[in-house]
Amino acid sequence: MRERELTNREILIMKCAWSSEKELSVQEMQGRLKEQFGWDAKRSTLRTFLVDMEGKGFIAIERRGRHSYIKVLAEEDEYKKTQTAKMLDFWFDGSSQKLISALTNEVTEDSVDHLMGVLDELGDD
Repeated sequence: MRERELTNREILIMKCAWSSEKELSVQEMQGRLKEQFGWDAKRSTLRTFLVDMEGKGFIAIERRGRHSYIKVLAEEDEYKKTQTAKMLDFWFDGSSQKLISALTNEVTEDSVDHLMGVLDELGDD
């Protein structure tokens, strides 16, 4: 289990890494961060974040020739589940009913139909 949380900037880095079908070089990561999030991170700044994230166990940095590549160690779905559970505990006292109530406060009819379909599928398991 990872002990330390990701910062907001680290989450942006992970989003880029998770959305890639291959390991990204630091230079490729810089380009994606600028393109997807408008963050024009300097190489030294990005390296600092990457080293911290490696220490937290989310990534590994592998040197190959003249370039460093970012290898993802944490699965996105696992991270989402962990963060959702923390949010549920913190904001909704562990009550998924309170969370659903907050989410459905201002929903469209299509959203309600979709949610009902999801709940029906869960009931079939």
